[in-house]
Formats: sequence, structure tokens, C-alpha cells
Amino acid sequence: MPIQQSEGEEDLRSARELLDQAGVAYTARVVTGPIAETIAEFATQQGCDHIVMGTHGRGGLATLLLGSVAAKVVHLSTLPVTLVK
Repeated sequence: MPIQQSEGEEDLRSARELLDQAGVAYTARVVTGPIAETIAEFATQQGCDHIVMGTHGRGGLATLLLGSVAAKVVHLSTLPVTLVK
């Protein structure tokens, strides 16, 4: 398993536990690529109605250099995007 796949699976663990406890049906996938572009493209390919995402990422210097992923997704996606603080 590629390192990005295994790190992504680890990152999903706590979210999966919460969804399982709440009895929410979901499909989890780990995809790789430029973050904002990959989110927007994947949501469109999957036939999603909208995108919901948090506004907080790594923060600090990474945010200054890379810009806000959430803002990029809003700009790139043709789908409605809901940002949660």
C-alpha cells in the first residue's frame, strides 16, 4: 500500500468511528493529488450534490504559502460548497 494511502486511512480512523457510532452510512475513499483540485474533481466524478468541508487546515506558514484549500475548492468547484468553522 502506498504511503499516502496508508496515511489517509489512518487520518480517516476517528471520523469512521464517529460515523459508525452514529449509525451514519458512508463510503470512505482516499485519493491523492493536488488537494483542492482533487476534492473538486472527485466530488463531480462521484455525482455529489454538494461539498461540505472544514475551514481549518494545517495553518501557519503552510497556509500562507499554499493559500486556503477551502477557498480554492470554492473557486474550482461547480458544486455548492458549505464551509464549517
